[in-house]
Amino acid sequence: MVESRQKPAKLRSNYMVKVIYRSAFARVTKGDTMGRADILRAIKKSEEGAKKIQSDAEAKAAETLSNARVKAAESTNSGRQGADDEAAKMLSDARAAAEKEAESVAAEGEAELERVANEGKKNRSTAADAVLDTFRKN
Repeated sequence: MVESRQKPAKLRSNYMVKVIYRSAFARVTKGDTMGRADILRAIKKSEEGAKKIQSDAEAKAAETLSNARVKAAESTNSGRQGADDEAAKMLSDARAAAEKEAESVAAEGEAELERVANEGKKNRSTAADAVLDTFRKN
């Protein structure tokens, strides 16, 4: 159905044509149409849903980041503790080796001291005679 309304003769080029294609529209009842308020409400509801999804995603990202930082701190601390334990073990091993070396050197020193003392006992009478002979000659 085509309906046209003609304007006065001088404005003949400006006329309105109202066209309705019946095949494109089914019978529409008042309950089937969505009014402007309904559309705006649906858009607002969708926006609220999108904001909630975004806020949930941001919270999840913050939680994941926080967990990653905690795990990194724990890993750093455990690594540091492991390094401290290893350093303490190395120091303990070095001390034990140094004590063993010191005992060995002390034992060698005592043996040398004893040898010198024994040599001194053997040569004591000869040394005493040499000193006395020196005093007598003078």
